[in-house]
Amino acid sequence: MISLKAFHLFFILLSIIIMFGYGLYEIFTPKNPGFTSYVATFFSLGMASLLVVYFFQVIRKFRTL
Repeated sequence: MISLKAFHLFFILLSIIIMFGYGLYEIFTPKNPGFTSYVATFFSLGMASLLVVYFFQVIRKFRTL
């Protein structure tokens, strides 16, 4: 059975991939060209970068547990 730590890391990685992928999708093939697409791109790439920072903080925290 998968541990809670491993599941948490897997879920964060999955979230990073989804957010980064959607940001790239909106850059190359915008669903609604214009302001809405720019907001969606900025939000998803911003969240992906914050999730990367969170991922490394969680790894550092799990080393001490």
